[in-house]
Amino acid sequence: MEGFEHLGFLIQFEDKGSDGDFLSQAAPIFANSDPDMPAVPVPASQVLGWLLQNIASSLEHVTEKNPAKENGPPSGSDQDVVKASPSVRSPCFIEGVSKSSYVKQASDLKNSSLKVINCHDSVIYILAPLRYATIYGCSDATIVLGAVGKAVRVEHCERVHVIIAAKRVCIANCRECVFFLGVNHHPLIVGDNHKLQVAPYNTYYSRLEEHMTEVGIEATINRWDDTLELGMIDPHNSLSHPAGVSDAQAESATRLDPDHFTKFLIPNWLEGESTGSTKDNPFPLTDPYLTSQQKNVNALSPTDEEEV
Repeated sequence: MEGFEHLGFLIQFEDKGSDGDFLSQAAPIFANSDPDMPAVPVPASQVLGWLLQNIASSLEHVTEKNPAKENGPPSGSDQDVVKASPSVRSPCFIEGVSKSSYVKQASDLKNSSLKVINCHDSVIYILAPLRYATIYGCSDATIVLGAVGKAVRVEHCERVHVIIAAKRVCIANCRECVFFLGVNHHPLIVGDNHKLQVAPYNTYYSRLEEHMTEVGIEATINRWDDTLELGMIDPHNSLSHPAGVSDAQAESATRLDPDHFTKFLIPNWLEGESTGSTKDNPFPLTDPYLTSQQKNVNALSPTDEEEV
């Protein structure tokens, strides 16, 4: 049953009354989806049949729907679609940035997906709405992602601070990284990870809320600390798994100590002439982090804060 529920991260139903976290709630074959009813066992073959039937009908629906979408304007109700040209499908690549700052605005990006690859000792700002984003092979860097409406994947990174506003995030095979998250669904942690820390989202820029609305991210829902660890460490990987040690559950992330939590300030000049209505972090902070942030702000004089 647990494995079946995990499929909910891959298979979701367009039911506005459900947040998509529990697949069994969408399956009428489970009588016990109602907590007031007793548990009733269901044959695995029946569950598989139900899944295959729904996947097949969904594929038929997508086939019928796509030509109409490409020939006509995008539906206003499709919150997950960034308003970009349908002919632009290949991702934008930011690769090999080293010992510098790098900025991309919404006006610079004509793509709905982006990949940040092999960047080191740098600060990278992506102040734009996207559907998908990938961060791969980066080290000793700070990376800010504006608003990502589908999913972010962070893989094979070391000593990176990542600030993300997204629907979903998946972290794989990373070491000594800190993630400042504003996410609507459980962050997934898979593979061989070490010394990961998570904390609530800690920044803003003037058009952040506009971009979040465009891609369908809700600021009132933040599951930054509700991580889900999937999979086991590979016992055949001699670099990360010593010989003779049995399979072990993937290492989970720890919460960042609130005393180390600070607001990350994005310089106004990075946004150029772009103006928006966001004046502060749209994701509410829990008491320990809010108190720590306020203490750090109070420790700065107005002149010092302005210079930062």
